[in-house]
Amino acid sequence: MKNEVFLVYKRGARKGKPGYSEKDYSAPHKEGGKVIEGMKEWVSWYCFRKKEDGTYEAELDEAWSWGGGHNEGGTICNKIPEEWFKLSFEEFLEKLITLSSAAHYGFTADELKEIEGLKGFFEFK
Repeated sequence: MKNEVFLVYKRGARKGKPGYSEKDYSAPHKEGGKVIEGMKEWVSWYCFRKKEDGTYEAELDEAWSWGGGHNEGGTICNKIPEEWFKLSFEEFLEKLITLSSAAHYGFTADELKEIEGLKGFFEFK
């Protein structure tokens, strides 16, 4: 079995393509709890991975800039706890957005619930 990827969002994706959203998943940049003026951070992509061993991960790539140029960022990857799969799908999604800073950037459980194929990807009935 090969790793499977379910793309939720990709910045710059064209309408009708995987990962497209009209919503801008960005936030003011904070350091030490303070908003840094003139800085913005955003999501480059947000996806879920089913690994060869059957476990799942949430992955979000974030970036931030000073005045327009891309200067910093990184990919946040967290294993989805196996016990979460015993929850209802709605409860699972509420927990899921707490991983990899998804809620920080504006992703919601209600949005994820509306994504076609996500429930099946996570093998919920």
